[in-house]
Amino acid sequence: MKKIENLFEITLKEKSGGWFFWFFLLFIPHLNLFSIFFISNLLLASKIKNKKDKSFYYLPFTKKDVFFILYFFLILLIFSTSFFNSLLISRYSLKYILSPLIFSTAIYSIGIIASSLNGDNFAITILFIIFDAILSNLGSSHLGANFNPYILISPIRQESLIGSILFSLALLFIAFKLYVGGESYVKN
Repeated sequence: MKKIENLFEITLKEKSGGWFFWFFLLFIPHLNLFSIFFISNLLLASKIKNKKDKSFYYLPFTKKDVFFILYFFLILLIFSTSFFNSLLISRYSLKYILSPLIFSTAIYSIGIIASSLNGDNFAITILFIIFDAILSNLGSSHLGANFNPYILISPIRQESLIGSILFSLALLFIAFKLYVGGESYVKN
């Protein structure tokens, strides 16, 4: 538990003013997805891209620890604000709380995948959002001539919560495998 607290503290102290701004935007409808996009990208993917993730390994953290603790931090942050927002606007649906979690998992994963492959995490995630918007607007989710199965797994449109969750978790698994990649950087 102390490891989790230490990594949370390091993450929050690093850019406390920026975190306050993005956290504040999570409570504003229609701006919260913008905030989720940036928080998901800034947590780990931008550190990988700028080679600043190595600073975690001077502490007793493995890559696996960093990946999952920061993901847990992201999910805890998004869940708490989504739950609070649902109480404020009296929208007590599971989809209202799960949708931001699915979106943040997908963006977190794609950012890490891009950074792990030496790509630009922001550019790739923006391209993914554009690609997702185009693909999820083609055809329909109903069986027939215009059936488009991507609509069912889209992390933005989320016609099927189960399909979207599974797709986001598959992206998370790929991101984990690419980031950890056999090396764990254990401090001796």
